[in-house]
Amino acid sequence: MKVGIVGFGSIGTEVAKALIKGVDNFSLYGIVSRSTENAQKKILQLQHEIKIYDLETLVNNCDVVIDCAPKEAFRSIATKCIQEHKTLITVSGSGILDNLDLEEIARKNKTQIILATGAILGLDALRAASESKINSVKMTTRKPPNALSNAPYVIEKGLQLNELLEPKLIFKGSATEGAKAFPANVNVAAAVGLAGIGANETELEIWADPNLKRNTHKVEVDADSAVFEMSIQNVQTPENPGTGKITGLSVIACLRGLKSPLKIGT
Repeated sequence: MKVGIVGFGSIGTEVAKALIKGVDNFSLYGIVSRSTENAQKKILQLQHEIKIYDLETLVNNCDVVIDCAPKEAFRSIATKCIQEHKTLITVSGSGILDNLDLEEIARKNKTQIILATGAILGLDALRAASESKINSVKMTTRKPPNALSNAPYVIEKGLQLNELLEPKLIFKGSATEGAKAFPANVNVAAAVGLAGIGANETELEIWADPNLKRNTHKVEVDADSAVFEMSIQNVQTPENPGTGKITGLSVIACLRGLKSPLKIGT
């Protein structure tokens, strides 16, 4: 199956590396990047020929499209994939939340949008619990200041995070509100909301913590089937400290699952 990657930042590059190394049943067709110059520099570093296309050409010639682009591009990417009946794998939980109408359009076109688990864990348990009754879901995200300092919300509020000496609560609200305020930082909150009780009902706290070196997430779930907690400490990518290294790896695992004769998890 031919794979196209839209967005060639830290996540897209990680996925490309894996495909170049070899993922059974899949081959890298090419990429789309908003900066051809930056993409070409990365391609040189990978020491492998990768062709750069426009979105239409890429979608038309691929079986699977992987969306690693900023949230703002999600609708155009998803719409094109749906129209051409192509499977879309994305890490943009925030993009999905803003475009929930695309689910029905994908259903009518008999195709699928898949949200990779990204930097969060336990979505299998959360999805299982949602088949019955979930009473509450609370998510707490703690990140080093460098992972949050460029977020639109932080800039708009004039928050000075780089001089913090102790942890600071910078946001408290729903996962929906958090996804809008931090579109590139808390896709995990959107994923938790979509998998569980709903993003509007999922509580979210975001902390800037100068004592941390890793992006951390903790999710607490109270359901009639189980009460459970899950936490993860993600290694930052060098290129983008707001993104965990495991995010790209989750996309690769999702890709393998499309063709694997044995699928683990729901």
